[in-house]
Parts: sequence; structure tokens; C-alpha cells
Amino acid sequence: MTTEEISRSGMQALWRNMPRQPFQWGPHKVSVLGRTPRNPTPLDVPEEYVAAQLRRLVRPFSAQRATPTSPGPELEVIDRQQYQLVKVEDLVADRFPNAFLCRKCNAFATVRPEQRPPTCPAGHGPMPQFQFAEVHNCGLLRDLAPPRCPRGCRAPMQLHNTHQLKVGQWFWACSQCRTRPDGGVLRFCSECRAGRVSVTRIPQNSVHYAQHLTVLNPPDRASYGALAGADIHAAAVGQLIGAVGPGLTTLAQAAGTAGEDPEAAARAMAASLGIEEGTPLFDQLLEAARAKAASSGGWRADVDALGLDADTLEAIGDEALALARASEAEPLTLEHLTANPPSPSLTPVYHRYAQLLDQYSLTEVRLLRELPVAHIVAGYSRMSATHQQVTRRGNVPTRFNFFPNERSDRFPMYGRRATTEGLLVRIDPLAVISWLVDSLPGDVPDPGITDSAAAYRWLLQACPPVTDVFNPPDHPVTGAVLGLVHSMAHRFMKSLATRCGLHIDSLAEYLFPSAAAFLIYANTRSEFTLGGIEHVFRYDLADALEELDSDPRCVFDPPCRRSFGGACAACLHTSEVACERFNTELDRNKLFGTLSPPAGAPVPAGTGTGAGGSSTSSAEPVWRAFWKP
Repeated sequence: MTTEEISRSGMQALWRNMPRQPFQWGPHKVSVLGRTPRNPTPLDVPEEYVAAQLRRLVRPFSAQRATPTSPGPELEVIDRQQYQLVKVEDLVADRFPNAFLCRKCNAFATVRPEQRPPTCPAGHGPMPQFQFAEVHNCGLLRDLAPPRCPRGCRAPMQLHNTHQLKVGQWFWACSQCRTRPDGGVLRFCSECRAGRVSVTRIPQNSVHYAQHLTVLNPPDRASYGALAGADIHAAAVGQLIGAVGPGLTTLAQAAGTAGEDPEAAARAMAASLGIEEGTPLFDQLLEAARAKAASSGGWRADVDALGLDADTLEAIGDEALALARASEAEPLTLEHLTANPPSPSLTPVYHRYAQLLDQYSLTEVRLLRELPVAHIVAGYSRMSATHQQVTRRGNVPTRFNFFPNERSDRFPMYGRRATTEGLLVRIDPLAVISWLVDSLPGDVPDPGITDSAAAYRWLLQACPPVTDVFNPPDHPVTGAVLGLVHSMAHRFMKSLATRCGLHIDSLAEYLFPSAAAFLIYANTRSEFTLGGIEHVFRYDLADALEELDSDPRCVFDPPCRRSFGGACAACLHTSEVACERFNTELDRNKLFGTLSPPAGAPVPAGTGTGAGGSSTSSAEPVWRAFWKP
């Protein structure tokens, strides 16, 4: 077998046919390994725009290899911009593994990828492909290599006992003298020399985990100039706290005028044109400059007053920028829907929508009819989807691997642009603060805030941003807000899935914990928008909202809610392709309140009184129900 070209759609290839990813190909289900495309073309998304998201993705991996003088090799690649975004196209694959085993006599042989399958030396005909290979957390993926006979025989080796499920029971033997070499099949990794390899059947998910990110409404390379300024993240934060007006145009103007004085620029222009002070034309120029300063350039002092350091400002600003760009993707608001109902009979239904938003402490539910997204696979890991593999002997570090590129010193990251639909949900920040004050009285004193803009400012100052997609936040307030937003997103996702015509695994989430918001969008891998989410928004949103708290129970309660973290596969968990954080930071107690201890149960020492008179301690907060009965 020689190299075979792959014919797949871009979206299919992005998840199934990447370089260094094993998969089955052809009518005979031959296992192959993806190879680097010959001539990839650039993806129409600027590399600089996704840098902040890439840092969050690779930081947990890089921290495991950091030194006092280096943040880690993965972060260095991102900081130096040694990567390029390319399209998924022109994919090829080679046969892999190139190991063959005779099922009758256990003869084992390996050949080169371009060679034909070997024939059994004992005359049993062509040998079938043996679809097992050595895999390790460092990224190693290698053919099984037979050892030499300890007696020096040059006869082929045999691999015995492969019908056993445990690889530790397999053994090598010389086909001539029957001698068994020492050491068995499992060997130490020759790449990183840190632990033994696993011998695993391929292809399967554990051999290749795509490390990907989703970019909402990304700019193209031609229009990125308006967002390339150093102050764009600060301006996005200013828009979140109300210091910058709404809209992408206003945001771009604010970022471009952060370092200049519009009034001084207007006076200089008037002087260069010979316009004297006090004339009507001079007054018009000055008035326009002052309006511009009020709408876009006078926001920096408000952002600086938050006291955020540069790293925090970038993290929150990147999140706020993604929220701002997503909000403007062909939006349809409830206000527009109420003002322009498709039928007069729907007017009472839309008024009911507004009442339910107040009931569930939501400030907005906005339909995004045509939401551009870019799915980018930045690299891959083996044996674990996160930076660590959890084993019985402890956690084993997992390495992030960039895709190889033989023709350039920049690592390729493969992506695909698509258009989908989604619902953007904003939670009332005042309700979030009230919930925090009641649930964490020792950490959150009542700030006495009464307006939304001040509430967003307080949240940005009191909650450090979430910068790790795998580990829980260290800050208790950040962890509480993230758990609330994430748990609500999953409840919303399950309620939406029963009405929009999509399975819950075909929905996905995007969290904005700093802004107390989340997005639920159709994660379909097709090239068209189904329209089921829009149908729910127009006609069934009331039922979807009312289902959020219709049944707070789980079939495994009370243990699930008291002892299992308040979330399990029967209540809040979804599949890995739908959840942004691998089903972590979920807790129904945050939504419905902590259950009271069983009657007669001893009260732990040092326990105080929380919301509603329930017991609380510093180790296990007693959550007040966010959705009050």
C-alpha cells in the first residue's frame, strides 16, 4: 500500500483526519495515519486575533515544563507567533501501523509504509494488519518493534497471547528456538524517557485528542486593522462597564482614539486650514470632537480605575471582545420581536418572555441568526484530553503537541470557518452579587450596588478572570461565578435541545464568566443553518425558560447533590464535544440551593449560619438558590 489521498469535507477532516491522527480508511478498514498536507492555504483569520485564546489553551500544558527563565515551550511558540492558521484541505495519509501478525502461527513482521503487506513465512498467506501501536502521553505513536532473540537467532519473532485483553500477558518468542526475551511487550518511552508506553488498538479517541478552540465572529485579515490596536482589549472592557457605547464601530473608534485628545486634534486641524476660533465652522469642528471624546475617547479613565494589571486586562478584554463581536452577529432581540411580531396573536407571548426573564434574573436573551465561527485545531495530545491523565497511581503529565511542518518553522493550526445560530444569555449582575453575598458571607461583604454598570465593575474587580480551561479557579468568588454560569448554561442547553430539533451533543456552549453570560449555539458540522434555535426563540422560549427550574432533582439524589458535587451524567453532564470545560465546575446546588443535612446528622465543628438559617462552613459553602422558589 502506498500513500492514499483523502476525500473529506473540511469539517469532517478537522475532527477525524488530521496529521498525526490515526483513522480507518477504505472498504477494508485499513488503519492509516494522517500526514502533513503538501500546500495548505491560509485561513482567513488573523493569527494575532486568536493569540490570547491560544495562551489560555496551552498554559496548563506549558506550566508543567516551565523553568525559572522560561514559561514553557508551548507558551513561547505562541508569544513568538511561531504558528500559522491554515485551511483543512489537501489531506493525505499513510498506512499505519505497518505491523502484521499471522493469526495462525503468530508470526510478526514490520515493513515500510510504501511496501505491500508481507506474506506469512510459514505459508499461511498474506498477513493482516496488526492494529496496535505504542502510545505515550508525550505524543509518541510508534509501531510495535519485535526484540532480537536472546540466543542470536535471525529467525522472525512471534507475538503470542494477543487474544488476551491485558497487554501485560502478551509475550515475544523466537520462531526458531522458542526463547522468550526478557521485558515483555511494554517498554519505556524512547522519546521522553518518562514512564512506560501503552500498547493500544488504533484508531480510538485516547490516541488523539484534538486541542481546539472556537472563535466567535472572527474578523478576516482585511478588516482586522480596526481591532489590531493595543487598546482594543481595554476598550472592550470599557464597553462591558458602560464607558464605551454599544456596537463594533464604536468599539473600534474607542480603541483607535485611546491615546489622543480629539479636541486638541480639532484645534490643530482648524489652525492648519486657517479656520479662526469663534467662527461657526470652528465651533462645529469643536463640537464634533467633544462628541467623539464623550462616545469613544473618554473611557480610559474608567477602565484604569478598575486597577487591573496588564495580564488581567488582556484576559478579561479578550472575553469581552468575543462577547461584543458575538452580540452583533445578525442579532434579533426581544424588543425587536415585541415591536414587530409576525402575528398579533404572539404579542402576549412575547410579553410573557419579558416577565420570565425577570423571574429567572436574566437581563437579555438574544438570538444570533447568522453567527460566524472559526473552529481551530491548534494541536493534539495523547492518552488524555487535558494536561494530565488521571490514573490509579496518580496524575501523569500530558504534553501538548503542535502539528509538524517540514517546510516552515511555523507550526500549522488547521481551521474552518462556518456560520451557525445561537442564543446569547446575559445574567443580571445585581442578582449574581446578591447571590454571592448570601452564599459567601465571609468572602463577599455586601457592596451596596444598585445599578448594572457598577455591578459589572465590582465583578471585574472582585473576580480574577478564568485563564485555565482544565483546572478550577483558585479564587473562591471566581469559582462560584464560573460554577453558576456553567451550570445554568447546561440547564439551558438541555432545555433547548428538547425543542430545537438538535440532539444535545449537537449544541455547544461558550462561557463569559467575567460578564456573567453564556452562549448556546448549534455545533453542527454541516454547511448550513438548520433554524431550530430561531424557531424556539420566536415561539417556544417561554416553555424553555420555565423548564430551567421545573425539576431540580436527579435520579441519584440525594447522594448526587450532597456528595457527588451536585452534578453527574444523569443531570448536568453533557458529552465532551458539547461542554467547554469537560463537565467540571458544575453544581445544581448553586442553582437550587444546598440541601439541608439529613435529620439527626451531626453538625461539623466550626459551622456557622448561612442563607435561610442553614448551616455553613468555610470548606463547604451553603449555596442560596439562585432561582428563588
